[in-house]
This record gives sequence, C-alpha cells and structure tokens, in this order.
Amino acid sequence: MLSVIYELDENGKLEKKAEYACSTKQALINYIMQFKKKNFNTWTYPKELKGMRESPTAKNHYYYDYDNLVIASYPS
Repeated sequence: MLSVIYELDENGKLEKKAEYACSTKQALINYIMQFKKKNFNTWTYPKELKGMRESPTAKNHYYYDYDNLVIASYPS
C-alpha cells in the first residue's frame, strides 16, 4: 500500500511532503517520528500517537496536529 503525507499550515496551504510504502496509520507515525521528532530508530516507533485520529467519514485517513500544522495521511 502506498500512503501519502500532506501538511496543512495555518494559512490553509496544503503541501505534499512524503510517500511511504506502508499503511496510512504507520506512514503518519513514521513521518512524525522522522521529520518532526528527529527519531530515525524505526524499531522503537509506537503503534499509536496520542492525539492521532482517524477520519470518521473516510476509511484509512489519519490526522495529527503538530504545532500550527495538521498532518494528514491518505492512501494513494
């Protein structure tokens, strides 16, 4: 499965940031850990992030608020 990560800033600008060959949930965790928390020890990543949420209307769409950004993970 190919997953795409997007960031939405406080001005509403949506920007594609990364692609991962894993589930959308895991892709979001990977992106947060690697690019926001600078943790590249992939074997230590959690299975969930506090504050991570799945869309109530679109299956496999995950969101996470980070600073002034909304980071989204969608299936490609």
